[in-house]
Amino acid sequence: MSRATGTRFASNWLGPVLFAGLYGGMAALSLATTQTEMGIAIIWPSSGVLVAGLLLIGTASRAMLLGMIVPVSVLVNLAFGASLGLALGLTLANVLEGFLAARIACGANGKCGQFDNPQWVLRFAFAAICASAASAITASIAAGSLGDPSFLYSWFATVLLGMLIVAPVIVSGVRSFSRKDRAKIDVTKAWAAGVFALLSITATFAQTHYPLLFLPVVATVLLTFVLGVTGALIMTCAITVAATMSVIYGSSPIAFIPGRLEQIYFTQFYLAMIFVSALPLAALLARSRSQMAEIARRKAQHDAAQAFAHVGHWRYCLKTNTSEWSDGMFAIYGLDPRVDPARNLEHGSIIEEDSEAVRAVLERAVIDRQPFILEARIRTQSGEIRHIESLGDVEIEDGNVVAIFGVLKDVTAHVAALQQIEAEKERAEALADKSLRLSETDQLTGIANRRKLLETLDREIARTQREGTDLSIVMIDVDHFKSINDRYGHGVGDEVLKHIANLGSTALRRGDLFGRLGGEEFLAILPSASPRAAMRIGERLRRKCEDLDWGKIANVEGVTISLGVARYQFGHDETSLLHAADTALYFSKGAGRNRLTVADQTSPLSEGSPVGVTPR
Repeated sequence: MSRATGTRFASNWLGPVLFAGLYGGMAALSLATTQTEMGIAIIWPSSGVLVAGLLLIGTASRAMLLGMIVPVSVLVNLAFGASLGLALGLTLANVLEGFLAARIACGANGKCGQFDNPQWVLRFAFAAICASAASAITASIAAGSLGDPSFLYSWFATVLLGMLIVAPVIVSGVRSFSRKDRAKIDVTKAWAAGVFALLSITATFAQTHYPLLFLPVVATVLLTFVLGVTGALIMTCAITVAATMSVIYGSSPIAFIPGRLEQIYFTQFYLAMIFVSALPLAALLARSRSQMAEIARRKAQHDAAQAFAHVGHWRYCLKTNTSEWSDGMFAIYGLDPRVDPARNLEHGSIIEEDSEAVRAVLERAVIDRQPFILEARIRTQSGEIRHIESLGDVEIEDGNVVAIFGVLKDVTAHVAALQQIEAEKERAEALADKSLRLSETDQLTGIANRRKLLETLDREIARTQREGTDLSIVMIDVDHFKSINDRYGHGVGDEVLKHIANLGSTALRRGDLFGRLGGEEFLAILPSASPRAAMRIGERLRRKCEDLDWGKIANVEGVTISLGVARYQFGHDETSLLHAADTALYFSKGAGRNRLTVADQTSPLSEGSPVGVTPR
């Protein structure tokens, strides 16, 4: 029966009817079989049946159950010779005890606990004591025996034992049957414990010669250990039945106690001690096992999380020179925890190049008594190299460092990702550099193109204005280049341009820039160069070009260049500087080509006028 089924059962009329019938049957059986010649019973199981019913059924049905108990109890008492008034008074006591026990145990909200909870067991026991006391006083008043301590105690003891022994057995039995997640039981151990319990009960209560009352106690502990709360309750109930029957039929092992009444009292005390020793022990054991199961579950989750996250934890004892590893550590190192021992972190699988650094970090942590972080590489059992990172601290005891511990993580994937990102970054930077070079490089000659030249010139002008240094430029043009193309073809013309680009790059100083403006025009930017220095550089380039064996190189008769030099003037800009150099170049061409001209920029009115022509 599932929990949902149990709820439906507790919410209708069937539950109260069943418990009311069981109550009447147990009451009649108790009065018929366990009543002594002194009119005192050992246990009143009906009280336990009523309390169990009130604990199990829903709060809405409790009033129905109590209402059904009234006629049943009255009829049973009348059947066994009680007057109507006495029957009604005793019934009131019975109903009151059940109501108070359920009310105190379950509280105002009506929620009942489990008998495997030590706090709930104590609360239930307190409720049973209070309810039994109230019932005993009520019954004493009804019977006119309020001044009789024997009657008061007898009622109290029988009702209390009925609640403490019978109610937990019924409640736990029903709930255990209703649970789908029943605990797994070792059948062999259960049978062995059951046989021992049966033998101990038989050996104790089937003879009168030897007071072996300790044997059932031992059996109770054994059955409690094997079956938990269920075993404790079953054994308590079995001992109660056996002890009661032994007293009734005169086979009790307590014949050494004089007087029938004293034997009954001793039996009640014995049963109470069995309950006190068994059920709390079972509840504590159940809680311990539940906590152990929870710890095991959380450890399994923790280990699974560590394995998923590639994390482990370790501890190294300085006193014993031994290490403790979690399963995650063995997984990271590629070891089997069932076979391989834990290793010291600073050696073993740490690769040789990193072991000294790891040892230094750990030694420094012990000396400084401070947390640490280390990174290293390890070689697994299969030879794989893995990157690890560990964060840890030192363990101090009595002022001394006794151990080092930490959390270790396999960061191989992270390192690989970083390396991949770095590689991608370098490749992107290389592509960007290549794209930038392509955007700033003349495709034919491989030197700076017009864009690069103009950007550099603008930057150098700004620097010259800021620092007050010189800046000169040399503009170069290939003489009769159109004739070369027309006579020898554009392929030869391209070769001529390439060789002039090479000559320009080798003729300049470090820090100068030589590039192609377009067509057959080139430009040299000379930072910190005076016009005289620029003229020397330009003249060196002109002579190299003139002296080159063009016939051997490009199969042409000869190639010359004309040059124009200009110096930057403060207050002018890039356009005026280029214009001055271009004017000087134009003058060189007009003067017969293959020569260099320095622009005269001393007067704004004669800006770019040629001066200082170097003839061929």
